[in-house]
Amino acid sequence: MFTRIPFVFIALCVLVMAACGRDGDRPAGLNLSDAPLLQLATPTQVREGKVAPASYIVAFRDLVPRTAGPLGERALGVRQHALAFEAPWIQRAIRQAPRFLSTMNLSFPGRTFASPRTSLRPMPLLHEQLPVEDSMASLVEVNFPSPEEAASTLRTWMDEGRIWYAEPNVKQDLKGDIEDNLVKTFKDKTDTPWLTQVSWVEAIQKLATVEGKAQPIIAVMDSGVDVLHENLKDAIYINETGANKLCRNDYYGCNTTKAQKEVLGDGNVYPTGTQDYDQACPPQSENCQHGTHVAGIIGARGSETFVGMCPYCKILVVKVVEIEKNGDKESFAIKDSSILAGLAYVSGFKVGGEPLVRVINASFGKFERSRSVELFIRSLKNFGRGTLVVAAAGNEDTMKRQYPASFEDVLSVSNVLSDTLAPEKSPSSNFGMWVDIAAPGDGECKFSSQGIDSTIPGGGSDCKRGTSMASPIVAGIAGLVLTQEPNLTASALEARLRDTAIPDYLYQDGVNNGYRPNVQGAGLVPLLGGGVVNALAAVDPTLDKSPPLLTQRSDRVRSGCGILGSTEASGSAQQVGWILLFLPVFLSLRGLRKHE
Repeated sequence: MFTRIPFVFIALCVLVMAACGRDGDRPAGLNLSDAPLLQLATPTQVREGKVAPASYIVAFRDLVPRTAGPLGERALGVRQHALAFEAPWIQRAIRQAPRFLSTMNLSFPGRTFASPRTSLRPMPLLHEQLPVEDSMASLVEVNFPSPEEAASTLRTWMDEGRIWYAEPNVKQDLKGDIEDNLVKTFKDKTDTPWLTQVSWVEAIQKLATVEGKAQPIIAVMDSGVDVLHENLKDAIYINETGANKLCRNDYYGCNTTKAQKEVLGDGNVYPTGTQDYDQACPPQSENCQHGTHVAGIIGARGSETFVGMCPYCKILVVKVVEIEKNGDKESFAIKDSSILAGLAYVSGFKVGGEPLVRVINASFGKFERSRSVELFIRSLKNFGRGTLVVAAAGNEDTMKRQYPASFEDVLSVSNVLSDTLAPEKSPSSNFGMWVDIAAPGDGECKFSSQGIDSTIPGGGSDCKRGTSMASPIVAGIAGLVLTQEPNLTASALEARLRDTAIPDYLYQDGVNNGYRPNVQGAGLVPLLGGGVVNALAAVDPTLDKSPPLLTQRSDRVRSGCGILGSTEASGSAQQVGWILLFLPVFLSLRGLRKHE
């Protein structure tokens, strides 16, 4: 009898492993059980203009046949989708030609930009028996004749199994609290307290001993950049070879705000609100300065009064902000489709099968969560060495999650005053357990001004404050790390920045007491991140320092059947799986020996 027990246990274990993690027909890579697969724009969103009217981001299922070419090969995808869009069930429902954004692997995001293959569970001996197909989706911007027809059609498509999910094409209004305050003054480089706070000079001295430094590329997704600014022109990444075919005439970068047939946009990346480069922003149009200011914090050079955090880095300009006109009124907005097209554009830069762009700075945010944006960011982070997204936590002085900052795969940045001994939280900065790290983005700046000094369109510099300024400080320091360690993975880079952040002054007695509550059972809970980013510690992690204060994000728990149910399980999960598989065999054999 005992001779049969091991085989019975093995069979049961195999059946359990085969069943684990399978949640009907839902793609495992989504893991968004807190959001319905079909999300329709609410009347409030429509009334307040927070969504593009009757416009949706739709993830179609099996819209085109599988191909042998890379998923990221856009030219092939565009041709295939152009034919698919001619299908009667699509044509009779839309208002204008759909805009194909990208193909996406929902089951295994890290394989999105690799060649299609049969996905296999990470259990070697079970590969043959338990193949798991990739769940492929086509991300498309679809514009319907009316909100009512959009809702009706999307429900039909979902019932018929034609789409994985759909969500409103949300746009962000860059006015009010979201916009950072701008003050037009100048200051001397010796009066830049944020550089002292993050040990920037010491980090540059350390890097001076490194030979053959790399020139990491950091994408600035924002309102466009004055690429001819005297202090920025040498930092701009120039696509001289036309290596990326996803955007038309993208010499300086890509503007993804305008739908283009067969491409993601065009190369007009001058600041939103101007007509060309090297032009000052119009009066009362401070929004158009945003992207140039952010780019300067990352890579400005050649000035005696301000400097970018990574003077070795190159900046890829991705314009995602557009002006919307309603009569005589103008507003600045970012649509989800523009963000997705921007991420798709970044993904098109590869070298040796690895991502060329290693860091993306996103100094924008909204409270609405986009499944498509989250999945694309996860895909970029897991493709090859990966691309790390650094994002501003927002300027509403709230714990409410802002996206993309609070996505699991994004490094979220809060804003503190540029004071080494007492880096108090900036009055406007958002906070919460979802924040990863703090950085200076406020404080003394030239005379009575507040903020960070950096470039503005048309030449010169100004002070600007907010998490929009704190985020590029972290992104620039990430670039400093990559200059000497270009092969670090995105996850390792993120861990380096978080692990070397300095908590000592941020959470000392009398400073930020309200943002370090003592929770029973959890101890000290930091709400501004694990500490203030430190350039020197990041480039030289062997230095003695205080460990950061870290918390577990509440959205890091994944659905599935225990450890074995997770998609693309880790090595430790595989070990647990094998232990569970062979433990009954071991116990049964012991039982046999006892009965002999």
